[in-house]
Amino acid sequence: MNHKKIELPNYGVFDVTLDKGILDHLHHLVEKYEPDGKKQQWMLVDDDNRFQKEVLNDVVEDYIKEYGFPEKLKSTHVHDLTFQKFWANYTGVGEYQSLHNHDAIFSFVIWLKIPSVASEEQQVPDTMHPEAGDFILTYTDIVGRIRKVNWKLEKQYNEGHMILFPSDLYHAVYPHFLTNEKRLSLAGDIVINSNVITDIYDQGMLLGSSNSQEFLKKSS
Repeated sequence: MNHKKIELPNYGVFDVTLDKGILDHLHHLVEKYEPDGKKQQWMLVDDDNRFQKEVLNDVVEDYIKEYGFPEKLKSTHVHDLTFQKFWANYTGVGEYQSLHNHDAIFSFVIWLKIPSVASEEQQVPDTMHPEAGDFILTYTDIVGRIRKVNWKLEKQYNEGHMILFPSDLYHAVYPHFLTNEKRLSLAGDIVINSNVITDIYDQGMLLGSSNSQEFLKKSS
């Protein structure tokens, strides 16, 4: 009897190891745009589009080649993508991000500083912290069961890494407890640029010059 393995269509996650030059650039952006006073989160600007040009463009292109576009588009035209939001997260003891997703196409997380050690955080006697310090992704499998994947964050394995994933994918960050040092991560979103049209979707039907049959008309 013979059998073969068939992988059903799905989307994956990219784990990217960032070069030192890019990491230095990101640390510089964190320091440059950090506001006065204690903040847990603040916005960044990708000066000279360096991070986008040297990292994001290629990673997103490779992801689409590997898995396809992770969104069902309901428009007549193909639009370009743009790097829209970019921010820093500086989280201390007991601080966390609850389960959420983003209104975008792709999202990413970069770990610049990881002071906690997952194996130590999760094995403290007489505590119930089985996922302390973890970053998690959660999703349903092909039979509708909830699945979860954990990144057990530790300096030697995750610091300097970026993961890229579809923005609809729910994720969360659990708190650490054993150190007063703060964890520094960056996050961002890649979205559809509605101002840039690159093509027309070929759905095998005629498309009028002004999307012919419109439902909404401006009142005269």
